[in-house]
Amino acid sequence: MKFILCTAFVLIHLTMPAVAAGVGFSRIVANDPMGGEMRVSLWYPATQVSGTVRVGPFAFPATRDAEPAKGPRGLVVISHGTAGSDLGHRNIAIALAEAGFIVAAPLHPRDNYEDSSGVGHRIVMEGRPRQITSTVDALLASPPWRVRIDSKRIGIFGFSLGGYTALAVLGAKPELSNIIDHCLMTPADPFCDIGGNLADSISRLIEQEYREPTGDLSDSRFCAAAIADPVAVPFSNEAIAGIDARYIRMWRPEVQNLLLAEAHASRVVRQLNTRSRADVTEEIVVPGAQHYSFLAPFPQRVRANLPDELTRDSPDFSRVQFQERFASEVAAFLSTSLARCAENS
Repeated sequence: MKFILCTAFVLIHLTMPAVAAGVGFSRIVANDPMGGEMRVSLWYPATQVSGTVRVGPFAFPATRDAEPAKGPRGLVVISHGTAGSDLGHRNIAIALAEAGFIVAAPLHPRDNYEDSSGVGHRIVMEGRPRQITSTVDALLASPPWRVRIDSKRIGIFGFSLGGYTALAVLGAKPELSNIIDHCLMTPADPFCDIGGNLADSISRLIEQEYREPTGDLSDSRFCAAAIADPVAVPFSNEAIAGIDARYIRMWRPEVQNLLLAEAHASRVVRQLNTRSRADVTEEIVVPGAQHYSFLAPFPQRVRANLPDELTRDSPDFSRVQFQERFASEVAAFLSTSLARCAENS
C-alpha cells in the first residue's frame, strides 16, 4: 500500500505544471503567410526568478531566454495596433505570464513602428489575422513550446487594429466596403478623418486590390478574447453576431478621440450580446482614458520623440496606475475564461 501511494504521488507530481519562479522573455521568427518572416516576442513562466530585460529603450522584469516552466500552459496571442510594437503591451504580457500563460506578440509585418508601408492595404488587413494563426502554428510546431501549450486554452488580446484582428480571428468576416458606407453616413467619427477622405481612399483600394474576395480568416482554436477600443467598422452587425467564441470582454476609453464608440466598441458589444449561446460581453468604459491610454507607458526618452496624442493623457488620469489595473483585469478575465474553455471542450 505504501508503494502504491508513493507511486501515485510521484505520477501526480510529474503531471502537474512546474511552479514558475519568474518570467522569461525570448524571441522567435515565424512565417508570415503574406510573404517573408516576422518577429514574435514571447513571455512565459520560467524556472528562475525574474531579472531585468532591456530591449532598446525598454526595461521590464523578466529573464532573457530563461528555462520555461513545464506545461501544460494556456497561450495568449497579443495583436498590437497600427504602426505599433510587439513590446507595446509588455505589461499585459508580463501579468499573463505571471498568471501562468505563455504569451506571444508578433510584430505585424508592414504595419509596425519600423515599417508602416502596408497600412490600410489588403496585405495588412488580410495579413494580420493570418499572422496570428501563423504564430500559433509556429509555437505548436516548435519542440520547446508544443509540449508546454494546452491547445484547449488559447486566447487573444487585441488593441485598436489589433482589436479588428482579434474579431477577424474569432470569425467576423471583414468587408472594407462597410467603411465607405459608414464614413459617408457618419462623418463625425474621427476614424473617417484618418488620411483625409477615408471613403475615397477605401474606394480606390477596393478597386485596385480586392478583385478577389477575402478568404476565411477565422481560427477556431481561439476561445476567449480581451479587446481594447477596436477598429470595428469593417464588420457588419451580422458578422459580429456570428462569432462563436463564448468569452469576450471589451474595454474602451471615455474620450473618443480616435474611434466613435457607437460605431466601434459599443456596437460590437451590442451585437455580441444578441447571441444566445455565449456569456454576456461586458463593456468597461475607462474614465478619463483616451484611445492611446491602452498602450503601456513610454520611457521618458521615447516620449520626447513621439506625437503628443500617443503619450498625453488628461491631467486627472494616471496611465501608470491604470495600466497596472488593466493588466491585472485582462489576466484575470483570460485566466477564468480559458479555464472554462478547457472544462467545456
